[in-house]
Amino acid sequence: SPARQSALLIATLSAAAGERAAMAPSEQSGYMKMLSGASGEPPPTLAKILEASKPLVRPLLALFDILAPIIAQGFEFGYAMYVKLPVDLFTALMGAGLCFCGGAYCASIAAVEAFRQCGWETTKAAILDVYAEFQRVKAAHDADEKKDADGDGVADVKRLTSSQLLQRKAALVAISIKDPEKLATALGGIWSAWLGVQGILRFEFAKTITLAISMADMVTPGVMRVGVPTLAHVVPPKYHHWVPTLLRSAVKALAVSIAWKLQVVNSAAQSALRGGLMCTRALLRYACAHGYFSRKAEDTYLDEGAGYALAAIGFYCQLIWGFGMPFPLNLIMFPFTIIEWYIRWSITS
Repeated sequence: SPARQSALLIATLSAAAGERAAMAPSEQSGYMKMLSGASGEPPPTLAKILEASKPLVRPLLALFDILAPIIAQGFEFGYAMYVKLPVDLFTALMGAGLCFCGGAYCASIAAVEAFRQCGWETTKAAILDVYAEFQRVKAAHDADEKKDADGDGVADVKRLTSSQLLQRKAALVAISIKDPEKLATALGGIWSAWLGVQGILRFEFAKTITLAISMADMVTPGVMRVGVPTLAHVVPPKYHHWVPTLLRSAVKALAVSIAWKLQVVNSAAQSALRGGLMCTRALLRYACAHGYFSRKAEDTYLDEGAGYALAAIGFYCQLIWGFGMPFPLNLIMFPFTIIEWYIRWSITS
């Protein structure tokens, strides 16, 4: 079956990633000699680029300070609910999420379902390993931000230049990670699993991808006939060779956006129906199991009636929200929105 084939593919890729992560001692010594020889030579272009990017260190660390606690707390909250809540209540909560947010995160939901079908236990273990290392790095970072060795009331990191701060944080990360090989294997396993899931998603959203390509192919000739002569009088001559590429890219981006918007509307309707029924049926099972309701789902239409009503409310909310998340939920869900955008881009590009 496709699920078994995908699981086999993911297992093979994960094993290959583990083999690549385990570096032989001879290979390690060869890299050390390469490092020793390179230290006395002029820096390559990549080193110059990294050196020029040092002023970005402080803004990136400030962004890390903002996002890391939110991501960590969200992960801990979700995992705690997954572990502690009764199965029926957790299922009802997931159904409500599908009902009110299914359209906005249609690709992410499909990716989660694909992960669950294909090697979820292995991927879950890898994610937990990465999260454990992330927790160590975050704890060391928080302690380093408060460290005041000279006792003058100002944190040591506040007195460092961008170059010194980059070196200090790089050393902190290297020291905080206790098992680099385990981390490398976990990251390789997650990436290999994602490659397998990406193939499944390309099949699942094949109609969306085909629609985007078809619209772009049909519109591009007309846009080129009108856009190239127009931009030739606007864009400086030395940039004229970029005009066709930019026009094609703009048309493709617009076509992809329209195709995904249509897919979002379709997914919103499907997820509202599925989530509404999932929520009400799970709540009915919970009520029957705890004696709050005496009739089973097979003996009543209450779950269907309530489920369809909840689905209508969920789809209406998604419609008035523009198939996104309203403020302030859009800020809370922003990391997941970035993941959604990446998944859509990766399977459409």
